[in-house]
Amino acid sequence: MTTEGMDIIYFYAIAELLLSIHISFSNALVLWVYIRSKHVRTVTNTYIFSLALTDFLAGSLGIPLTVISVLTKSPGSFYGCLFVHLILCILCTISTFHMLAIAIDKYVTICCRDRVFSSRRRRAIFLLATSWISGFFIAILPMFNVFGFAEQTKKSFENTCEFTKVVDYRYLVYIIFGATIVAPTIIIVILYSSIYKRIRTEEQQVKCLLRQSEREKRLQGRRKLIRILLILVVSYGICWYPLYIINTIDHFAPDFSISKFTLYTVILSHMSCALNPLIYAYGMPGFKKALRAFFNIQTDPNNTCANYSCYMRSTNQKQRSISVRGLSPYDTSTQQQNLATRKISAPAPSLLDHNRQRRRQTVDHIDL
Repeated sequence: MTTEGMDIIYFYAIAELLLSIHISFSNALVLWVYIRSKHVRTVTNTYIFSLALTDFLAGSLGIPLTVISVLTKSPGSFYGCLFVHLILCILCTISTFHMLAIAIDKYVTICCRDRVFSSRRRRAIFLLATSWISGFFIAILPMFNVFGFAEQTKKSFENTCEFTKVVDYRYLVYIIFGATIVAPTIIIVILYSSIYKRIRTEEQQVKCLLRQSEREKRLQGRRKLIRILLILVVSYGICWYPLYIINTIDHFAPDFSISKFTLYTVILSHMSCALNPLIYAYGMPGFKKALRAFFNIQTDPNNTCANYSCYMRSTNQKQRSISVRGLSPYDTSTQQQNLATRKISAPAPSLLDHNRQRRRQTVDHIDL
């Protein structure tokens, strides 16, 4: 290998390892916030948690193993080498299907009003399970020589582990690019276009029924959602399409090959795992608040000033809520009498269940 080729490989290895650290850390924060903060465990954030788990595995497991294989040309066995290079294909395919699942969920919630499933949580479980299972089995097709994807590469394998020597270009072009990138992209664009049309239609219908302030608030929220969706589609295309366009050219027109740019486009494709937390998680208010609480207070346990201010803020809020009800914050006898009255006049269990179900449905429709 020439000196220029080695320089490209070293640049690739350093860039990938730095990207791996960033992907692992940023997605680990998303996982930590979801696990530690109960108030962010909404249906939408459950999708984000599962997506962050996929990207975290790609950053902490898939990318380092691939870099080691590129530098050492190991493992020496065909199926061992193939499996190492398919790990990232598996995780990236699952990640793509997660974005498709999020688009389907938003479309059904906004445009179909839950006609498929009565509960968004059951729909989320179904879509996430489908994303993981289908992504895994589609990505490992070469391991079982499905459609003869491992037949030709196995014959030409010479105990030197390289991605292009063990992975068939037909698999990359038809399965990975066509079935798991182009097709989901088309579906996502169609779904988000339908969501945009539905939002515009609803805005026109309720425009005359709302006050100016309410219309502005709704419009601002809708614009933010549309902006996030647009950023998502554009960033996804920028990250993934260059790599597989090069693979398609190498397969159909090898005379016009520009494979010297392949490693650079590989790095670009993995940027998608680093951008997902920024687009999905850090753009959500619940995640923002939890992260601010983590960095501002928990990183400094001896910060008694911050803890005291939080305590005083909490106390003042309690006192204000008591004062609003016409009570003195220290009138405990009156509070006890009111508590007893509330217990006596508590609604029937059936009414409580009905109200609880109404609140749950309302939250489902708000959590888009």
